[in-house]
Amino acid sequence: MNSPSATTRALIYAHWDRDGLVDPYVIHALREYRGVVDRLVFVSTHCTHVCPALASLADEVVIRDNEGFDFASWREGLGRFDVAAYDEIIFANSSVYGPLWPIGGCLSTPAARQADLWGMTVSSEPEVHLQSYFMGMSRRLLASDCGRRLWEGVRLVTDKRDAIDHYELRWMAECLANGFVVHALFDGRGYPRVALGEQLANMACWPPWQKRVRRYRRSIRRPAYNPSHLHWKAVLESGVPLLKVDLLRDNPVGIDTQRIHDWLAAHTAYPVQIIHDHLARMQRRRASGSEPAEIGRAHV
Repeated sequence: MNSPSATTRALIYAHWDRDGLVDPYVIHALREYRGVVDRLVFVSTHCTHVCPALASLADEVVIRDNEGFDFASWREGLGRFDVAAYDEIIFANSSVYGPLWPIGGCLSTPAARQADLWGMTVSSEPEVHLQSYFMGMSRRLLASDCGRRLWEGVRLVTDKRDAIDHYELRWMAECLANGFVVHALFDGRGYPRVALGEQLANMACWPPWQKRVRRYRRSIRRPAYNPSHLHWKAVLESGVPLLKVDLLRDNPVGIDTQRIHDWLAAHTAYPVQIIHDHLARMQRRRASGSEPAEIGRAHV
């Protein structure tokens, strides 16, 4: 382990892929994470193709039924090692591209090292919560009654909304109420509005992009944003080295996605071709009409 500190860490990676593949962007992420953790457990709910590279990156590979979303995968991973042997457990998933630059800087910040629960972004949509696509928990929290209640309460829910409501939206408040320190690199509560310059940059392209512009204008009028979508640029510039896959794949808020590709090319050494290849595979799936009916079961 090439850790930025003497902290002992384990990481549990929750994976899902529409085609059952371990995509190159996932392998890239695992290589980056491997360098900063002592143990890495890979838990997949849809992995049907053998990936030789996985064996050299994960200490253990677990294939489980597609139930319970990421939280159930992370709970499964926790049961695979002695949690008390680590200062921190990191919970990550395949819903993001990255790390776009070395992750060690995030792990070694004083705020992250002093926090009991920490992650990349705090969102106010639909209520204040720590977004779960990447989060760390301290040994103190995991060993506490509060931590045990959180993980013992994870059930194999079948509805994505239930997983969000019962886990993602509740854990930050529960930890704070029990006296634990919570931290995020980017707190969306400090960005109640999208900067005017950012708005104009996203609305600069008119026909044939009128539908996208209308969708974007509706998005910025909403009282609460998902910062990993609307504030993508500010999030990256704050030091968050991860980018949501669905932002580029689905563009749910109608931004000008070419600006993201340009930003990555100008500010990172990330191998962006693996993003283009993954997006192309997703587009071929849609064009073929073979899109799974339950794509929402991928991640929380």
